[in-house]
Amino acid sequence: MGAAKGVEERLKILHLFSDWKWTGPAEPVVNLCQALQERGHEVVLAYRRPPIETKESIQKGIQSKLFKGIDRFHFAPLAKLYHVYRLKDIIADIRGIARYIDQERFDIVNFHNSHDHIVGGLAVRASRRHPPAIRMDHKRDSLKTDPISKCFFRSCTDAVMTFSEESKKRLVNGLGFPRSRVAKVPTAVDLERFDARRVYKDMRSAFRIPPRSPVVGIVARFQRYRRTDILLEAISLLLKDVPEVRLLLVGHSSQMQRSVIEPIERLGIASHVILAGYRQDDYADVLACMDVFCLLTPGSDGTARALRDAMAMGKPVVVTQKGMLPELVEDGLTGFVVPETPEAIYRSLLSLVRDENLRHAMGKAAQEKARREFRLDRQAEEVENFYQKILKEARPA
Repeated sequence: MGAAKGVEERLKILHLFSDWKWTGPAEPVVNLCQALQERGHEVVLAYRRPPIETKESIQKGIQSKLFKGIDRFHFAPLAKLYHVYRLKDIIADIRGIARYIDQERFDIVNFHNSHDHIVGGLAVRASRRHPPAIRMDHKRDSLKTDPISKCFFRSCTDAVMTFSEESKKRLVNGLGFPRSRVAKVPTAVDLERFDARRVYKDMRSAFRIPPRSPVVGIVARFQRYRRTDILLEAISLLLKDVPEVRLLLVGHSSQMQRSVIEPIERLGIASHVILAGYRQDDYADVLACMDVFCLLTPGSDGTARALRDAMAMGKPVVVTQKGMLPELVEDGLTGFVVPETPEAIYRSLLSLVRDENLRHAMGKAAQEKARREFRLDRQAEEVENFYQKILKEARPA
């Protein structure tokens, strides 16, 4: 294969994504495929076809991209006992993907979810070409390392990419993979979309926030494990010192009543809390109107995308010590890393709300870190280098 755009060699890469929803890792996976294509590789993303007509799906997300997307495989998991009827589709997918790998002569197959990993891993082993099989980890608690998972990884996976040092150590120890076959690759942010230098819509007016009111914001699916109640208690303490402060909650959840509404009513702070709901088209505009961003716990997608977006927008941040949050935030420089208590969160928020110069300095440092470390071209280059490394190890000397 000939070289292209300065890369070591042009690769043909198949990504498998057994979901259709435009949530979690979907957008980062699509962006990565686009960036790899722009680096001179030939990329195909096989995804699950949406079962219903919808405004947002991975299918719609790739329509304007340069790489090829296909929906020829079922990718329907056995999530429930009554899904046993899908077994014939799973067998058909294994055979079909194996044939597709051989027909198109793919050099690398990259999995992203559990189901496409199982089906794709078996397909790679059934193929004649037998390209390296690589799993990319997007999960908050990293991948499972129980005996069954360990056996599958060892037999159907050649390497793993994950997003944090903590998860890398866990996978090396739990799966028994050599360190050389587990790579930490930082998640990227669309730095053009989340750029503090752009002009954004005035969402303060839309939310009826007084001009001089400082805004603390959070973006999350407000499930109970996200501990939004702790942040609400911190805001109730903050209101005693800064009565004009507002809390902007962006997102929704089926558990909103117990995780958000009831604590707001119990604390008597409803007039200072704005429930913005799920935002899509004006998401960046909503981030722009925040003065401080807060995140207590990463979601099921453990890469903390909303936190990265806020940092790229130049927002100072307050986070807890959960998951990879301390890896993203430099305590005292780009924000504060604090214990998961209302008092600790309150003290950090008070410092930022009262001190405009501190907000500006930390926000600038957060933006510089994002533009240095969260670049899509950097992520694509690191993924490409890892592919090349695994390929070299897989080929005979």
